[in-house]
Amino acid sequence: MWPFTGFIHVLQHTKLYTVLSSESVKEKAERWTVYLSFFFFITHLALIGLHNAFPQWILLQPLGFNYLSALYTPFSIILVYEVYLLILSLPLSFTNSVRKQYEIISLIIIRNVFKDISMFEDFDQLAQQTDVIVKLASDLGSGLLLFFLVGVFHHVSLKRKQYKSLTDDEIRRFVYIKERMALTLLFIFSILTLYSIADFGNEVYRLIAFDETFTLDLGVIFFVEFYTVMIFSDVFIFIASFIFSQTYARLLRNAGFVCSTVILRISLSVDAPLSGWIAAVAAITGILSQLIYIYFRSIEEKRSSEE
Repeated sequence: MWPFTGFIHVLQHTKLYTVLSSESVKEKAERWTVYLSFFFFITHLALIGLHNAFPQWILLQPLGFNYLSALYTPFSIILVYEVYLLILSLPLSFTNSVRKQYEIISLIIIRNVFKDISMFEDFDQLAQQTDVIVKLASDLGSGLLLFFLVGVFHHVSLKRKQYKSLTDDEIRRFVYIKERMALTLLFIFSILTLYSIADFGNEVYRLIAFDETFTLDLGVIFFVEFYTVMIFSDVFIFIASFIFSQTYARLLRNAGFVCSTVILRISLSVDAPLSGWIAAVAAITGILSQLIYIYFRSIEEKRSSEE
């Protein structure tokens, strides 16, 4: 019980979030992300080289023989950093947090493109690998669409900043609650990271010790559980927002954001080529929710000015 009690004690001090979200800490995290990306990229290339030289080694079998698969690794490191930024953005704005979720999903889809490219056994015989071409085209198309939709969502969200429905004191208390939520998510994020590493290690051990097939899907490891947690986090924020604002427009928008996160979680459980397109539906849901909110707020502003 001590670690949990200690964690609750930490949550009572706002300085922890201030330190973790400071520019100096984020710059260090970004710098280490770059270092680790280079290190694991080069390591992955070296291991693939060993696999080509010694194909009989069981430990290296999951790596494959294509050097292009190493492109997948630095993207994975960058995604972990993006999750860190997502959690830190939570107290700043629910909208920014949702946008960050879309960005992470789009990066996952684009990362899958590099994985698809590595599946080509022979670039001189592309016509005979139609299934890989279809998957590559689908991931690339849905990834670019998501990239565009993230831009649309950001553009639409800029318009709503002119509407202020909470007092300064209410905003301060709401941010206080969200800071605690962010610290809780960082704690869960750390646990999920350790769990994913342990799960990966267990798969490797079973491969070596019992010659079992490597079944772990590295494309969604950690992120399935993380987005499940994000659903509950978004619901918590939705309920907390109701304490400070009972306006129909805000409740509808926040409910739409929760639905959007649920759809993102579903997209991670669906195989290509549908996964990326389902994620695009989630982004469209968020855009429409934001547009409807802006429309309702403009009506309310006009009505209040007339009165």
